[in-house]
Amino acid sequence: MAGRLVRGLRLGVIATALLALGILFLNYGVLSTPQARAYRDLDPAVPECSEGLRTGWTVLSEVGRGVPMSSMLDGDGWRDTTNDEGALRDDRRWRTRLRCALQRHVIPSARGERPLEYTLGFLEFKEDGEPYALVSRAGGSDVAIDSAMLRHAMEGEMHARGAPATGLKPVITQLDALTQHLATGRHYVIAFIHGWRHDAQVGDANVADLRFYAAHAARFLRDRCRSDPAACGMDVTAVYVGWRGARVDERGLRDKFGAALGGFFGELSAAATLFDRKPVSEAVAPAAISALRTLEAALRRPGPDGANRHNKLVVAGHSLGGNMLATGLKDDLLKAVRRHRFGEAMPPVLGDLVVLINPAAEASKWTAVQRAVWERVATPADSGATPGEVAHDSGLFPMDQRPVVMSVTAALAFPAGGLRPGDCAWIGLDVDDGFQDARARIRQRLAGTDAMFNAGVDYDWATHDLFPTFKFDFRPAAGFLERAAARIEHRPPRGMSCAVPREADLLDSVLTLPLRTLSVLAATFPFQISLPEESHTIGNLDPPRPAAGVLADARPSGAPFGTTHEMLGLAATGSERHHAYATLADADIDCPRANGWLIRARRRRVKEGGLGWDSQDLAPPEAGAEGQGSPAVRFQHGLPLTGIAPVTLANDPFWNVRAFDNALSRHDGYRLSSFICALSQLVMDDIIDAAHGNQTGMSSP
Repeated sequence: MAGRLVRGLRLGVIATALLALGILFLNYGVLSTPQARAYRDLDPAVPECSEGLRTGWTVLSEVGRGVPMSSMLDGDGWRDTTNDEGALRDDRRWRTRLRCALQRHVIPSARGERPLEYTLGFLEFKEDGEPYALVSRAGGSDVAIDSAMLRHAMEGEMHARGAPATGLKPVITQLDALTQHLATGRHYVIAFIHGWRHDAQVGDANVADLRFYAAHAARFLRDRCRSDPAACGMDVTAVYVGWRGARVDERGLRDKFGAALGGFFGELSAAATLFDRKPVSEAVAPAAISALRTLEAALRRPGPDGANRHNKLVVAGHSLGGNMLATGLKDDLLKAVRRHRFGEAMPPVLGDLVVLINPAAEASKWTAVQRAVWERVATPADSGATPGEVAHDSGLFPMDQRPVVMSVTAALAFPAGGLRPGDCAWIGLDVDDGFQDARARIRQRLAGTDAMFNAGVDYDWATHDLFPTFKFDFRPAAGFLERAAARIEHRPPRGMSCAVPREADLLDSVLTLPLRTLSVLAATFPFQISLPEESHTIGNLDPPRPAAGVLADARPSGAPFGTTHEMLGLAATGSERHHAYATLADADIDCPRANGWLIRARRRRVKEGGLGWDSQDLAPPEAGAEGQGSPAVRFQHGLPLTGIAPVTLANDPFWNVRAFDNALSRHDGYRLSSFICALSQLVMDDIIDAAHGNQTGMSSP
């Protein structure tokens, strides 16, 4: 018997090793994407590109336009049939045009409104961070730009500008083309760094996502122009930062073997590439940051009359793109904190705002910055700190401090840290103990969580479960297996619900035995990474709850590092819904100006030092202030109703946000109009000056 068991284990180990080797062989050989290839490197001076920049392309708003809205819903949620470059792959002309390094896209209005227009540019990098040079076209083949071409282009530019050669810079790379484009005029720029399993290939979903964001920004500016002259005449430019985040050609597999079989093998093969794509994202980080700073410098240049052009720049990174930003900016942020002058507003570290969306980056890259701030202030948890010292140090950042860096992650459940055994008994009390309102809100939040679990909760599994697994921390994966078993058994997950579990029947218990066994093995596997800051991601590290107190009694955490804010969706309005790209010019979207909301939220909590502010609880507006709407989602300082006091100062410029329900869902669930509007409001509007509504933006240093 023992011999059979040993032989069985031996065969299992050999089979697992062969499977792993087979997957690696497929990944690095058969299914691999090109290691050094640019997908959008066609010189803007090429006729196909220059004509498109002059007239604009409407084609991507026309493909899939006639598909009924009902068919855009599938098992994974929303599927936009418009904005699909893949529909043009069989057209040789469009295959060439979509390779242009600069493109102009247009979405016409069926109602006679002004069409939405924006420019799309690309910055692509090799795995070592080297940028790609532009190519020209000759006889239908790519030709590298040579000295004669550059001389001809510069002479043409000299003639057009009437400028000497010494005043011109040659356009050699994608960065040169973008810098030249942004050197004049007024711009609202969205720079987006894609993540894992993506690149700049024609048809990539993340390129479509950026076009979706750019079209929203153009729509918001068009609507605001009616009441805010500062929004008129501002052009939208979207910058896609591309790198080899996709090492497996998943689209090729789907094309050859169909969506079901090809998609399965694509998922299986791609899942094994996270460990080697992450180092590449970090290798590219210095070059990407330097390129973005070059664009920032171009935007800071004054206009011909020497005046500030009031340009805007928001930089976003998704997944490993967020890791690229967190890696490239970490030292700059630490230096900014150490050099920060007490009581002064900290300026942006890059552009107007940096946003990490479901970042696949170690939490330590964020907590290092938190510790740098923590070391400069006295907190209520500090031994020997007096109330006067705590009150004084709370002014490290002023009330009119804007967020500088914001990380947003689709969280698994409420409350942060889960429920303790005694919490449900306290929640079920019906006594006049001063916590009645809080208890009612907790019950409501838990009911929403229960509904999500019953329907299949949407959260960022890639950074919550998969990332720690590759970092040799299997405890989140153990939780995933436990939740899977709970769903099969029709019971709520342990520590995440106060619903009374029903007794599982024998068949369900037998079916879930392997899952529960694997969960125990994963949770107790020896020699795992024990420090969560190194194995958990930025948005999936919550401060530990203090030993004392109940959920409504916020007390200082013993380790005040990790998530700092929460974000929730509002009532289902037009801005909450999904919208097809082709309909954005006329869709029922409302993104009003939200001047002053942040400072009004802090003023409402002035007696508490601003701690615990809520964007749905604002102080009255000042007389004469204009455009004082609320943000399109609900922002809350701290982690309300979790028993944890806010771990950051009320005016802290670093927001690590846990997002729920229809504010943000899943790893790629960042396409809701409300979320896009909320990010735009943080950049477009003067959220810290309600009285004057001054137009702010990057100015000359």
